[in-house]
Amino acid sequence: MAEPAYLGLSVADWFVLCLYFVGIVGLGVWSMKKVSDMSDFFMGGRRFGKLFMMFFAFGAGTSSEQAVSVAAGSFRFGLAGIWYQFLWLWSTPFYWIVAPVLRRMRALTTSDFFEARYDSSTALLYSVLGMMMSVVFIAGGLYGAGEMIEGLAGGTNPATGEPYFPMEYAVAAMTVMFVLYGAAGGLGAAILTDFVQGILTIVFSFLLLPFVLNAAAEVSGAPNGFAAIHQGVPGRSGEELTSLTLTADVAARMGKEPITLFYVIMLSLTGLVGIVVQPHIMGVCGAGKTELEGRVGFTFGNFIKRICTIAWAFTGLACVIVYLTPGTPYLDAGKQRHLFEDPQAMDAFANQVFGLAAHDVLPTIAPGLVGLLLASLLAAVMSTCDAQMVVASGLFTENIYRRFFVRGKSQRHYLWVGRIAGVVIVALALLLMTQFENVIQALTNYIQAIPAFIGLAFWFGITWRGYTPAGVWASTLTTATAWYLTQSHKPLAFVAALGDSPWLQQNIDHVPRTVRFWLYEHVPRIMVAVRDGDQLVNVKTSVPWQIAIYLGSGALVGIVVSLLTRNVSREKLDRFFLLLRTPVRPGEKVSEPCTLPENPLPPETGKLIPVEALEIPKPSAVGLIGFALAWVVVGLLIWVTSWLAGLGAS
Repeated sequence: MAEPAYLGLSVADWFVLCLYFVGIVGLGVWSMKKVSDMSDFFMGGRRFGKLFMMFFAFGAGTSSEQAVSVAAGSFRFGLAGIWYQFLWLWSTPFYWIVAPVLRRMRALTTSDFFEARYDSSTALLYSVLGMMMSVVFIAGGLYGAGEMIEGLAGGTNPATGEPYFPMEYAVAAMTVMFVLYGAAGGLGAAILTDFVQGILTIVFSFLLLPFVLNAAAEVSGAPNGFAAIHQGVPGRSGEELTSLTLTADVAARMGKEPITLFYVIMLSLTGLVGIVVQPHIMGVCGAGKTELEGRVGFTFGNFIKRICTIAWAFTGLACVIVYLTPGTPYLDAGKQRHLFEDPQAMDAFANQVFGLAAHDVLPTIAPGLVGLLLASLLAAVMSTCDAQMVVASGLFTENIYRRFFVRGKSQRHYLWVGRIAGVVIVALALLLMTQFENVIQALTNYIQAIPAFIGLAFWFGITWRGYTPAGVWASTLTTATAWYLTQSHKPLAFVAALGDSPWLQQNIDHVPRTVRFWLYEHVPRIMVAVRDGDQLVNVKTSVPWQIAIYLGSGALVGIVVSLLTRNVSREKLDRFFLLLRTPVRPGEKVSEPCTLPENPLPPETGKLIPVEALEIPKPSAVGLIGFALAWVVVGLLIWVTSWLAGLGAS
């Protein structure tokens, strides 16, 4: 390959990158002309069709570190590792059902929902949690992309010991771009740019795959890349690499639990409970012309992500052959031997393998391909960050600043407050990112759990009239507390502290081994073992049981408190549920969030369960057909993955 011109990239790569920079920022700033009021900035004027909404849902929910983690998992443990990303596949059909609920709210932010259904205190609670989620989303996305760009540019310069392309430069470039167009054009700019960036993200997901498969065939001497994967490498058989069955042994080597039916049900449940209150989802479902755009965008935009997951997994499998085949030209024999001898070195290599493969393989095909992949990677992370910045600024401006501090100002005033708030949100994310070293995985776990804390209040709020504001606070605090107490080793510390010093709560590694054995032997279905060979090293809460505990306790406390406390007025509840029963008319205009237009369509009638306190509507024909079709797509994705795994088998 040609010698890098600057920061590890060739002249052709920089040319492609500059075209991308100019085009995406220009498109975003151009969309500023469309912004005249709060609805334009925070909801894109609700003018987008199905295709734009699909790519917005796909772009806002997909980031480059997901590709890195899937490729690393399949490189390290074979195709079975795809299930830890595919677990979310089972909840995707339900997006078709929930999307019209969010669109019919006619809300600017999810906090508006809590104000309309409960009261200002719950709206404030959600606003704080929602902004926290957005800050972590932005920080995690920028950090993961920065790390990957270092690998894509060639890693560390052996002459200086410094990276060719320091991640600080990458983070600065990404931040400046998405802040420029996001602050200028709001959610409309995010949706317009996400259409382009969604296409680039798909390119990013599939660009490397055919070339790395070809490299695997050349290294192994097999007729094609899939046959090369089936040949395997010493110590890694083709059967192990291509098996979709996640055995207990493979799960243990991954440091994860086996995927049982209980595991699938609980992960899907917590995903469904939490997804509806992630801050960007109101925009994903609400920025379309009607509720059908929300249904199509939310559901099938996420199916695009599942398709890309398949490409990421097979890229990781091909990299096994490219880098671990004896005599490969892509990895020094001494380094290869070191990887097999040191599991930690193998894990670190796996985390970089996607970027390294792009750096090693693409320049041999054509100049500029690394730049195209890098532009696509930037698109993947910025399409997440721009949406999170806009929705977080909306939560502050609409639900905190305007409601509690400064009322009655012009639309222009609040637009500029929203823009400034977005910049501050990003600054907080950058500050948080400086604390990232080994905690990125922990923060990923937090962002999966935090939405579930208040997600229960959403689901109870749309189905049961008796859920009260006090119930919202009680269930949220209980769910968060139960999650914290069941996180990692904390049950061990709690049990040990019953008969020993509280100091043990902060020093779990000092918990007596007898306590660990006792817990594992007496509650084996709730606690799972962490072993080093045959030796029991530690015990932690089983993931599905942890979910069952925090969701179950939160729901129970929320119900009990709601039965014992004062509900919101009947008039307010009637107005709220009328809103949910009234379909969206194309082109309708509302003066304030969560209000009906002047000429609404007739409300839908009919309950599935004829009980006054319950508000579960009868499903429509569109709802049932779309839900069934989504399950067909789920089956097809699993079949395609299995079929691809069988290609090349002798």
